[in-house]
Amino acid sequence: MQNQAVNLKVGNETINVSGARLQKLAQNTMESNERSREQEAEQAEANKINDALNQVQTMTTSMSKNEFFRAKMMQQEEEKRQAKELADLDRIIQKEREKEKCIQTFLEREQMRTARRQRETQAEEELQEIKKEVVAQVSEVKNIFSKKIYNMRKEFEKKKMDKMKELTDYKLAITSLLIDSQSKGSASNCKQDKQEVKDAYCNARFPYSWFDNKHCREMNNFCGTCCGKEFGVKYQEDQAKCIYECKLINGLIEAPGAAGASPETAQVEIINNP
Repeated sequence: MQNQAVNLKVGNETINVSGARLQKLAQNTMESNERSREQEAEQAEANKINDALNQVQTMTTSMSKNEFFRAKMMQQEEEKRQAKELADLDRIIQKEREKEKCIQTFLEREQMRTARRQRETQAEEELQEIKKEVVAQVSEVKNIFSKKIYNMRKEFEKKKMDKMKELTDYKLAITSLLIDSQSKGSASNCKQDKQEVKDAYCNARFPYSWFDNKHCREMNNFCGTCCGKEFGVKYQEDQAKCIYECKLINGLIEAPGAAGASPETAQVEIINNP
């Protein structure tokens, strides 16, 4: 077959082609077709891999983008919520600060005035309102979304506790002012001439303030301090009587009728200079 020649007619011409050359051409054609099929298969496989990679990349990009925006939005909402709650606490603290100043001014004015009965009703209503606000409770809401938000809330809780402590200090100061202004105790607690008894009273009244405790222990200060604690501004007459009797028993003033002094004159002096 390889030595036989074959006549091929191409157009108007006839070409003599040997069998070996025909076999070679047929083999080349088959190899070319096989390579084409292999390349097409490889290209199809590559296209499948590229399509899968593109789908994974598209899905990953979409999910990452959505999670980023969702986390960003949660962070912004948390920042706004925390800023609002801190601002609300600042407003409450400012309100309590103003109330404390108002109460201090009111009590000072009441101490200097003798005609206070016309204002007692109005003062009582204001004091009742303040008492209700003193016992009010503050609720806390905690909601953790992520590690970053948790760290933000940890710092936020620290700031909040500082402000809550400041708010509590104002409320305690208000409560102390209210209790002292309406107290009516016993003059017998002050009519003491033994220093150890007076020291015990000062220790009980001022356990945490070194300055107030020391001031209370001094001879010339004990009567005014003790009677001022036992009787508030609503009981000035009882307070003045208490101071008079305390100073009398401690020998700080003369007994009634001594050296031309009368009890009425001595009591008036005590009221003016406790």
